[in-house]
Amino acid sequence: MKSFKSYVLENSELTLQYHMELNPDLWDHQTLKSEVKDKLIQIADIWTKFANIPSDAIEDLLLVGGNANFNYTPYSDIDLHILVDKSKIADCPEILDDYLKDKKYIWSQTHDIKIYGHDVEVYAQDIKETTPVNQGSYSILRDEWITAPKQEEVDLNSPELKLKIQNHIHKIESLLASNASDESFEKLKEKIKNMRSSGLKKAGEFSLENLTFKELRNLGYFDKINNYIKTKQDEKLSLSKTK
Repeated sequence: MKSFKSYVLENSELTLQYHMELNPDLWDHQTLKSEVKDKLIQIADIWTKFANIPSDAIEDLLLVGGNANFNYTPYSDIDLHILVDKSKIADCPEILDDYLKDKKYIWSQTHDIKIYGHDVEVYAQDIKETTPVNQGSYSILRDEWITAPKQEEVDLNSPELKLKIQNHIHKIESLLASNASDESFEKLKEKIKNMRSSGLKKAGEFSLENLTFKELRNLGYFDKINNYIKTKQDEKLSLSKTK
């Protein structure tokens, strides 16, 4: 991974992209390709069985994110959201969210499913969750748009955006260089998560905050943080023989 200084000096273009058409790998103009639709339904069926979600709790299957919009890149996942009524899943609502997050994590660690080169990311979305502003949402089961994406004026070369990205890279690189505690990284992850949520609520998919999040993800910084935390925790829980 390049240092903050080299990133600033060498990278004038971001990995973020904006297009005039939907991803042609997945879409035939505004209609999801039939083979893609069938495969996503198959994946969702296997995942819901893996997560023990009853069929009567499933309301729909949604395709959202960059691949349901014009801001897809080669790094963009196919975000497959299983729309569920959580009240029909279990009698323990206080632990249900953590259970579904764990199932999502275990699945991602044990599967490597791609459609035309794009990773398929599965998520159980509660029916009460709202779709962020400017985000496309496609019903896979009904084969129609719930919210069709619209062309926006997006400035991916904004100095403000680049500065915000660079500042976050600097924070992450500084923590790594100082061998910071995993607690420090957890706090940073929470700040970034809250930043993104605030941006989505305020200005939607193309807010500075969400674009910053996407660029950090594309550059692999979240993977680097997670691997660092995992390594630190494993070291704490291990015993080594002394000579």
